[in-house]
Amino acid sequence: MQNKKRQHQQGLSLLSVLLTLAMMAVIGMLLIKILPVYSEYAEIKQILNTLSTQNSLGELGIRKSFNERAGIADVTSVRGENLTVVTGSDFVFIHAIYQREVPLFANVSLLFKFDTQAGKNPATTTS
Repeated sequence: MQNKKRQHQQGLSLLSVLLTLAMMAVIGMLLIKILPVYSEYAEIKQILNTLSTQNSLGELGIRKSFNERAGIADVTSVRGENLTVVTGSDFVFIHAIYQREVPLFANVSLLFKFDTQAGKNPATTTS
């Protein structure tokens, strides 16, 4: 009798390819939903850092300038009215606490909570 060698298939089955594609689709969907949230956070942080160096604006000026810059950067989660602004003769401290809810599908959402600040903290500033 002849010895017949069995050949084993190597590679991915159709089911494993479909599962891999489904996982990649879920990860892609999450990235598309999450990246804009962190991009907006980076914009807010940059605006706060820029405004914290401007001692001459005063509290109302900082809030107004934040609203203008946020409008240009398409920031919608925070307004100037939501900021905690403390100004002094030689310091500016700006603090923003906010959250953003991102709907995924049906009644499932992701909630992101952010707490950012810029400038000299008045609690650590000595007179």
